[in-house]
Amino acid sequence: MATVLGVGGPALPLATPAAAAVTGKSATADDFDGDGFADLVVATPKATVNGRTQAGQLTVLYGSASGVSPSRSAAISQNTPGVPGAPEAYDTFGSSYATGDLNGDGFTDLAVGVPAEKSDGADFGIVQILWGGPKGLVHGALTLYGASGANSAYRYGTALAVGDFDGDGRDQLAVTGFAGVSVFGDGFTRTAAPARTELPTAAPSSSVYRGTASVAAGDFDGDGADDLAVSGDSDIENDEPGVWLGYYAGGAAGGAMTFTENPASVPLSAAHVRAAGDLDRDGHDDLITYGSGPSEAGTVAVHYGGPGGIPGSSRSTLIDQDTAGVAGVGESGDAFGAGVSVGDVTGDGYPDVAVGAPGEDVGTVVDAGAVWLLKGSASGLTGTGAKSFTQDTAGVAGVTEDWDRFGSAVRLQDLNRDGHADLTTAASGEDVFDDGAHDADGANWVLRGGGSGLTTSGAVAFNEKAFGLTYRDKSFGSVLGH
Repeated sequence: MATVLGVGGPALPLATPAAAAVTGKSATADDFDGDGFADLVVATPKATVNGRTQAGQLTVLYGSASGVSPSRSAAISQNTPGVPGAPEAYDTFGSSYATGDLNGDGFTDLAVGVPAEKSDGADFGIVQILWGGPKGLVHGALTLYGASGANSAYRYGTALAVGDFDGDGRDQLAVTGFAGVSVFGDGFTRTAAPARTELPTAAPSSSVYRGTASVAAGDFDGDGADDLAVSGDSDIENDEPGVWLGYYAGGAAGGAMTFTENPASVPLSAAHVRAAGDLDRDGHDDLITYGSGPSEAGTVAVHYGGPGGIPGSSRSTLIDQDTAGVAGVGESGDAFGAGVSVGDVTGDGYPDVAVGAPGEDVGTVVDAGAVWLLKGSASGLTGTGAKSFTQDTAGVAGVTEDWDRFGSAVRLQDLNRDGHADLTTAASGEDVFDDGAHDADGANWVLRGGGSGLTTSGAVAFNEKAFGLTYRDKSFGSVLGH
C-alpha cells in the first residue's frame, strides 16, 4: 500500500550528492563518490523513459551516517547527459549491474547491463560502465559490445560480475551473453576498454549451451585469485533441458582460466548461481546456488570452497523452509532462494545470508513474499537463529497483499558505516497506486543491521513516488544486483 510507505506527499527532488567530504582513495565497497559510505543502486529495467516503454532507468541513493534517503539520490538512464546512446523501447537498461573500481582511481564504478539494446533489429546487448568520482556517477560512461561473431554477442550483459581473476589486486569485469562469457583484463580507462578473453561455455565435445544468465565471483580455492561460477539453461534445441554450470578457476596474471563443466559436487537440480562469500571464514569463498525443485518451493545450496575449489569440494549443505530453525514450511511456488545476498549483518566477522521467497503465502495472502536472514558461523551457514520478515512484521511499512512478492530481490550492504550490513529488499509486485488492478508498480525497503541481526527500527521504504516518477506497472527497484 503506497500510503504507508511514507512517500505519498510532495515529490522529493532528484539530486546528485555533495562533493565528497574526504579526498583520496576509498576502501569502501560500492562507494561511488568516495565519501567512505556505501551507496545503493535500485534498477528498474521496465521503466518508461522519454515515452519509450521499458527503456530502463536506475536510481542511485548515496549512503551517509544515517543510511540512505530519496533526498540524496540521482536517476540515471540512457537519457542522462554523458551516458552514450538514447533510450529506446525495450532496451531494459539496468537488467543487471555490478560494482568495482575498474579504472583504479579509488572510486567505485558501476557496470550496467543493457541486454536488449538493439543492433540490426536483434537484441545483441551492450554493457555501459558509469564512472565514479567526487560527485558520484556523473562522469560519463564507456560502452562495451559483445565480440563480433561470438555467441556471447547476443543479449550481451545478461549478467555481470567483478573480481580479481588474475590475483594482482585490481578489479576485472566478467560479462555473460546468450552463450558465452567475456573477461576483461586490467587497465580500463574512461575512454577505452582493455583486452578481453572469451571463455569456453562447454567442453570441446559438448554442444553449445544457451541462456547463460547468472554469475558469481569468489576465491573458492584460496589461491589469491578470484574464480567464476556461471549457470544457465542447457541447450533446449538439442534436447538438453535443465541447468548447466560452468566453473572457471582464476590464476596468476597472464595465465588462462581453467574450466570445469558441471562440477560433480554441485547437484544440477540446485545449480542456479546466486552469490559467494566465505561463510565459515576458512580462507575459501563458498558458492551459494538455488534450485526451484519440482514444486518450485525452492532451496538454497551452499558449496564450501577448499584447496580444490568448487570442483574439489566435498562439503555442501541444503537449506530450505524445512530446515531446523528456518520459520515456515516449504510450499509449492514459494521460490525460497529466488533472491540471495551475502554480508555480515551481526558484525561478528562471519558473513550472513539474506534469502527471499517472493512466492511465500502469508496466512491467506497469496504470493505476499518474505525474507529470511540466515547466519554464518565457524561451521558455515545453518538455520540456527534464522529470522523472517514480511510486510506484516512490526516496523515494516505496508501490509501484505496478494502478489506483492516481497523478497523478489535482496542486497546486503553497510550503508551507514556502522560495521553491520543493512538489507535492501524489493517487492516487485507491490501495487503502489492502490487502484485494485494489482499493478506491479514495485517498491523497496531498507532494514538496518545490528548485533542481533536485522531490525525494523529506523526502517526506510520508498517507491517511484519518492523520486517524482510514475512507473505504473513497471516494478520499480526490481533489480538489486547480488
